[in-house]
Amino acid sequence: MLKLGEMQELRIAREKDFGVYLEDREGEAVLLPEKQVPNGKGVGDLVTVFVYKDSKDRFIATTRKPLLQVGEVARVMVSDVNRIGAFIDIGLEKDVLIPHREMRYELKKGDSVEVYLYVDRSNRLAATTYTKKHEEARHIDTNAVKTYRYEKGAEELLRLLTEKFEGHVPYTDKTVTAEQVLADFGMSKAAFKRAVGKLLKEGRIKITKSAIFCIY
Repeated sequence: MLKLGEMQELRIAREKDFGVYLEDREGEAVLLPEKQVPNGKGVGDLVTVFVYKDSKDRFIATTRKPLLQVGEVARVMVSDVNRIGAFIDIGLEKDVLIPHREMRYELKKGDSVEVYLYVDRSNRLAATTYTKKHEEARHIDTNAVKTYRYEKGAEELLRLLTEKFEGHVPYTDKTVTAEQVLADFGMSKAAFKRAVGKLLKEGRIKITKSAIFCIY
C-alpha cells in the first residue's frame, strides 16, 4: 500500500514518455514525472520517493525530500492565507493546508510556524499548530533538511543542464520566468536561483548576460 506523506522505496514498473509508473509490493502504482526520474534508472530498479497528492487530488511521487513527513514536527514558512486556512511550504510543488480549526493563533504570509503533519479524513495531507498534542513525534531540524535539498537541487540542475539541454540554456536566473523554470527543471524559481548560485560559486557553470553554460 502506498504511504501518503512518507518517503518510501518503490520499483519502476512501466516507462512512459511523461515519466515512469512505480509500484509497491501489492502492485499499487503511482506516477513519477519524467523530470524526476533519476539518471540511469529503468524498469525493475528501486527509487526512493515521497508520495503526495497533486492539485487534481491524484497520487504522485517525487524524489525531492520534503521538510517533514507525516507524523513529524518541524518549523516551516507560511506561503499564503485565505478563507479556508493557511498554506505552508514543505518543499514540494504543492503547499499543505493548516485548516482554521487547527490554528492556535492567526497566521499571516511569511510567518514561521511549528507544525505537525498528518493525513486528514479526506485522505489529504494537512497540518496543525497544536504540536503539544504530539510531543512524542519526531522533531525535524529543518536547517539540516534545507541544506540537503540545497545540495541535491544543485546536482539535479547540473544533471538536467548536461543531459536535457546539452550544457546550456538561453536565459539566466535573473531573466527566466518562474513558469519556465518549473517546466524545464521541475523546481521553483527560488530553488533555481539557489542552485545556480551554488554551482557558480563552485565554478561548475558560467553565466553571461543571456545564458547559463556548464563548465566541463
